[in-house]
Formats: sequence, C-alpha cells, structure tokens
Amino acid sequence: MKTMVIQIRTGTMMNMDTNVAVKLAQAAVEKGYDVRIFGYGEGVLLVKDGQEPKRFPNVGAEAKELVEKRNVEVSVCNTCCAARGLRRGEEIPGMKVGSLTNDLSRYVAEGERMVTIAR
Repeated sequence: MKTMVIQIRTGTMMNMDTNVAVKLAQAAVEKGYDVRIFGYGEGVLLVKDGQEPKRFPNVGAEAKELVEKRNVEVSVCNTCCAARGLRRGEEIPGMKVGSLTNDLSRYVAEGERMVTIAR
C-alpha cells in the first residue's frame, strides 16, 4: 500500500496549519494511502490530550478519530515535547511521544510521499 508522511511543524492554535495537515491526512486515507504524521517543534501540540478550543477546529479530536478508525500513525518529537512542558502520558491515547531517529526516519523510509507543513 502507498504511504504518505506528513510532517507538521506549527502549532494547533496559532494558524490553521495543523488543521490542514489533518484534512490532508483524511483525504489521503480516502485515496487509499496509509498515513503517518510526525509533529516537530510546535507541531507536537497535535497530540496534547484535553484540547478544548473555542473558535478553532478541535484537530486533536479529528486526529484521534483518524488513529482509532483509519489506522493513521501519529508520533511527535520527545525533545520538542520536553521543551514545551508536554510530558509522556499527556498525549491522546493511540498517539506516541517518539523521536526523529526512530519514528520520523522510519516514516520517511516507508513513505512514498512526504509533505512538510511549516512556517
């Protein structure tokens, strides 16, 4: 099966980049792709459990649905999490605090297409 890798490097509340990443993942799944999402920098906030945005889409909830129902794999950089005070155990169930060397490198090796969303 074809695999698409989406690297997100911006946060969930400052702009719509993370929303674009999740919508892109939904569209890729619909087209038959396996999808892997890796969060780096501010992009690690995608996995933060308990997000309750008032005027923005709840991308955490949308990504959780992709993980649970569409087998999308989501991992984020542990060093970036530590820098932002995001601790292991605070991630949405099914998502992973991982690493560049183990997760992103595997995603890139397995992927046919890679999209990076950054500012």
